[in-house]
Amino acid sequence: MIELNADVDPISEKPPLLLLHGMMSSRNHWQLNEGLARHFRRIRVELPGHGLSPATDEPLDYTPDALVAALDHVRARLGIDRWYICGQSFGAALTLRYALDRPEHVIAQAFSNASAAFRTTPSPEWHMENDARIADMQQHGREALRRFRFHPAHARRFQSDIREQLTHDADNASLTGIVNLFRFTLPDLSIRSRFGSTPVPTLLVNGRYERAFQPVREYVAATLPCARIADLDGGHSINVEQPVLFDKEVSSFFMQFTC
Repeated sequence: MIELNADVDPISEKPPLLLLHGMMSSRNHWQLNEGLARHFRRIRVELPGHGLSPATDEPLDYTPDALVAALDHVRARLGIDRWYICGQSFGAALTLRYALDRPEHVIAQAFSNASAAFRTTPSPEWHMENDARIADMQQHGREALRRFRFHPAHARRFQSDIREQLTHDADNASLTGIVNLFRFTLPDLSIRSRFGSTPVPTLLVNGRYERAFQPVREYVAATLPCARIADLDGGHSINVEQPVLFDKEVSSFFMQFTC
């Protein structure tokens, strides 16, 4: 099991909140979300090969189930029984799976734009495209990372200091970790077929400017009618683009539910 790095607020009486970023980001993805610290003890976990989390060459370390187990190991080593959880993009696919697999440890969950979490069964064409992306990374290294549209260097709505920080973090992520997440995690990442049985209170904070995600937003509304949806003006990384409103929506939702 990969020992994931966790940047943890000082011990306090505030309830714990897991925050998990997306691909090619880091714990700094949540740097602007100081509003959450007023109500929660933030636990900013980093994906394998991102930030201070190590990468391995062991395929079994990268299965979605193994990564959920690694998140639960963070919970256990911090002595937490139940926590709030929140994921963004790739990270949201894992936190949504965590809520399905380990609901006894989840008070409530929030997530933002995460198309991969709701992908239908990958087609042969999808696998060919994914293999091509992996080959590009293996051949061209960090130059290939900049070709991904979600690389933070291309984030037009980020304030400049955050864009620079997250670009630095993406450029210094482990290629081994990223390649292995593409190869061994991404094909099986979707929880679409299971989402309707989600047993914990759920909030989607939707960045409405990301057009490709809006059909997923409608799927969430139809499949889990009890879920709350907050539509905000922004795109894929809505917590970075609208941090004050994001923090307000997440805090007010979570505070309805206590340990």
